[in-house]
Amino acid sequence: MNNTNLKVDEMPQPKLKQAVFETGALKRSLVFIREENMHLKNRVSEILQNGFDKKMLNKMEIFQNRFIMEDELVSLLRNDVAEIDRLLINEGKAIAEINKKLRKLSCNIEVAESHFGKLKLEFNNFLSENI
Repeated sequence: MNNTNLKVDEMPQPKLKQAVFETGALKRSLVFIREENMHLKNRVSEILQNGFDKKMLNKMEIFQNRFIMEDELVSLLRNDVAEIDRLLINEGKAIAEINKKLRKLSCNIEVAESHFGKLKLEFNNFLSENI
């Protein structure tokens, strides 16, 4: 039987386990980004509530908007992970399709992690210089 025609219930067990492991790792990465992003948004709120240099307001608004965009990106990526979970459950989907989607999603989450790390660093540097 050609591997590209394998159904999930016929998928070799190691490949299935690896796909499940990878989706779990991707979910944990997204949870981490979401939680860190929430902390940064809370930090913006805390700073704005406790007296701050008004010159910072524009930059703080920009950061807040970028954090909101990160939330939107994480939401989209979570939907992609859920789609892969459905593929793993759906008996009619081939392993090749699952692996292709996993590779693409892994790359997208890696980019999101990198982008978020830079955003977090930029925000913390901005606060260090201006508070």
